[in-house]
Amino acid sequence: MLISLSILEYETELSKNLGEMEKTAAFNNILRLINTGKIHDIHVDVMRPPMIPRKVKFSIDLLRRLYEALHGIEPLTIHLMVGDPMEIINSINDFIYHKDKESVTIILQVESFESEDKAISAIKVIRGFGYRVGVSLNLPTPIEKMTDRIVGCADLLLIMSVPMGKGGQKFSEEALWRIRHFSTKFPSKIVSVDGGINPKTIVDVYRAGAKIAVVGSYITRSKRPELALLDFENALEKC
Repeated sequence: MLISLSILEYETELSKNLGEMEKTAAFNNILRLINTGKIHDIHVDVMRPPMIPRKVKFSIDLLRRLYEALHGIEPLTIHLMVGDPMEIINSINDFIYHKDKESVTIILQVESFESEDKAISAIKVIRGFGYRVGVSLNLPTPIEKMTDRIVGCADLLLIMSVPMGKGGQKFSEEALWRIRHFSTKFPSKIVSVDGGINPKTIVDVYRAGAKIAVVGSYITRSKRPELALLDFENALEKC
């Protein structure tokens, strides 16, 4: 199973030290975790009101700095929890080189779109720029919102196992049947899961059919993040 590292807990420190980001403890932790060779990609949760009330996380300037520091080192996944994802896409197109776009995954929330057709249109436009495109279903949203046509157009499917917008939440068991549902119905699609992932729940989601686990606070809140990362490898080896 692949580990996608969510750096939401590091966002405040990185933002406050934008000019000297590479000198921060947070960025040093990111590099150390990358250097273990056990991280599949860096997962960036871009949040904006009104979808995520009273929260602005990962400004365009910070996205630019992360891209400049990490491109060619580790793939980026940019998860857009925003009402107008194309506004963010148009901004990042200004600085992400075309040759790098194939190593960047853009994840869209289905809740960002009023209709199936608008979601599919956005997926096609973003893929046309050269990015890989995923779609995400928030935990409270009925699964019917994630239609067969939307899933069929996407490269991967992200199931939220907590309500989106906050790190460190407790994993919801409801996510397991959602993972089983989509991984069984769409066996050729990569199913990813995000929220409340720890060494116990990663085994549960793996058995349910998830191929990628987005892991954040268990690692990033640890005083010894590399050892926390190792906990996941040990848990998966036992199962």
